[in-house]
Amino acid sequence: MRSFVATARYEFTMQWRKRSVWIVTGVLALLVVAISAGQLSFVFGASDPKVAMARATMLLQVLLPVGYGCLLADRLVRDRRIGVAEVLEATPAGETARLVGKYVGSCAATAFPILVLFLVVAAGYGVAEGEWAAAGWAFAIFVVVALPGLAFVGAAALAFPLVMPAPLFRVLFVGYWFWGNAVNPVAMPTTAQTVVAPEGSYGLRQFFGYDEEITRPPGDPFNVLRPEVSAATAVLSIALLAVLTALLLAGARAVQSRSTR
Repeated sequence: MRSFVATARYEFTMQWRKRSVWIVTGVLALLVVAISAGQLSFVFGASDPKVAMARATMLLQVLLPVGYGCLLADRLVRDRRIGVAEVLEATPAGETARLVGKYVGSCAATAFPILVLFLVVAAGYGVAEGEWAAAGWAFAIFVVVALPGLAFVGAAALAFPLVMPAPLFRVLFVGYWFWGNAVNPVAMPTTAQTVVAPEGSYGLRQFFGYDEEITRPPGDPFNVLRPEVSAATAVLSIALLAVLTALLLAGARAVQSRSTR
């Protein structure tokens, strides 16, 4: 436990201090505003702060996780690239504790600016509508909806660059994110609006009143992953993302172990 805490604290501090984490998140936030300017009334026109924050989340989820995943893509491979991996392996700290600590610390630091943006939007809604409960809803949505998806993306960003170049992962990840989360299922078969999509469609609709129906185009093979929205399917979506996250971290641990033999 001590090794995990020390590693997580160190990784959090390292990532927290990187200007790129804040700059990339800020630039993507400006891009969200630029491309979604016509939909801002959709957010600030809502009379219910819970629904307003749910709508804002759908806009923020279009781009912010893309930067988040790309920023984390070198966190595991970097140690070997700069020649400190062998030093870390010689310490008494267990490999699993170091891996999980690195994952938790770096993901938490990279996700923090996203949480700040959620609260900034809530503050803007509070000023415009006088509904300061929006801040509480924004935090709740971040924890229940955004965080499971970010946990999954973070695990993928740490694991896959162990078996492919980080730049290639970034390209593939950006393609996956837009195809699997942002594309309307009417346009093409996609995993968007499914229980395995890290965008969090089911949690937003069930727990936070997002008022747009799940789209099920006839013949889409992914419709099997689009059950009716309910508390059970919303919890199932969160659970599936947690399982996928654990599998990715287990895979990363196995690859690391094999590379040190």
